[in-house]
Amino acid sequence: MLLAAAPTHKSRTLDMSAVLSAFTTIASTHWSKGATGALLEWAEPVDPAILARRFKSIAAAPGHLTLHLAGQLLLHRTRNTLYLALSRTTAPTLESTGLPLHALASRLRRRPAGSTTVFVDLVAEAEVWRRVRYAGFTLGPGVRLYGALSPPPRRKRLMDPAYLTALADTLAGDPWLTPAEAHARAVAAGTGEGRMLVAQEPLLRPGFVSPETDTEASLVPGQDVSLDGTTNDGPPLADDPVLRLPAEELDHLDPHTAIVAAAQDGRHAQAAAAAAIWEEAALRSHGPGSAPAVHWLEVRAEVAHLAGEPALSCQLWLGAARVRLDVGQEPSHADVVAAVDRAQHQFHQITLAHQAWQLAPEVLRLRRHVPSVQKGALETLEARTAQLERSVAAGRTV
Repeated sequence: MLLAAAPTHKSRTLDMSAVLSAFTTIASTHWSKGATGALLEWAEPVDPAILARRFKSIAAAPGHLTLHLAGQLLLHRTRNTLYLALSRTTAPTLESTGLPLHALASRLRRRPAGSTTVFVDLVAEAEVWRRVRYAGFTLGPGVRLYGALSPPPRRKRLMDPAYLTALADTLAGDPWLTPAEAHARAVAAGTGEGRMLVAQEPLLRPGFVSPETDTEASLVPGQDVSLDGTTNDGPPLADDPVLRLPAEELDHLDPHTAIVAAAQDGRHAQAAAAAAIWEEAALRSHGPGSAPAVHWLEVRAEVAHLAGEPALSCQLWLGAARVRLDVGQEPSHADVVAAVDRAQHQFHQITLAHQAWQLAPEVLRLRRHVPSVQKGALETLEARTAQLERSVAAGRTV
């Protein structure tokens, strides 16, 4: 499914013509993979209610669903909710003319884990951009998510959804690529410069279906929703037992002890979810950039390390370093240096070239800005980046 949505008035920042044209060149074999499949295209939809109903029926269908999403992300400041802008969306009418992002995330969470792949090419308004750079972007623990998010362009400048256009061109040339391979080639085409890249595999075991809950409640206007599409009334993902720490662990133990114990016991998804709960609480209580919020971001990075996920750990350590720099800590500050050192260490543990390649520019940028106490760290990183560039150019992504 291709959903290309943007306002049709002066608030528009995306020109959809290139991506719509590119997707028409993809062979039908890519969508079917030997089974029944087709591309459903929604270009600049108008009515969010109709769109939500149609998406509900599509998400409920069996089989694999691939969603390509191009559009503009806006923030409803009163409700602290992310919306996808549709054709008639303006800031004052956002609630009635835009599509709440959690309406999509809620439907995707009902699907079996691993059965949904989403590629995004999104432009975030300034406040949304600041938030996703800090907290990241996800559509749920069972979704395979790839893509690129962009900051708002300069005034009166239209952008092309360059990432999705490059992805479509890539798939037109080789419809049998895996999602990870297609993403790596789209990024290698130069579409990631100045953007935040996303590459997430499902956290849940393949086929796992979250227990039926009152997910319709998340669609009620006025309910706060976090960046991952969960409501702020309770802990993120609290309805998934596979991701929930036993209540007694959180009630009677220091959370660090409980989280580390869960990670060391192999309950990595539980540990990650618990750390995210505490980070969300710190964000609400103290705000982005606060010491407690940064602390829990770094705990999440350490949990990812214990789970054997170096790419995620690297990404989180990079986020912690950026936040520390953004709040005014000097590049020579011990905590900033430690965050970049750990990000680089995790970067060198990544064995998949496409994962390392998408992180390489940011690791290199921060390493050049934040000198390491370890001799030769920059030179080692530059050599690794050059090696990755050769691998990607040769088409080797694993």
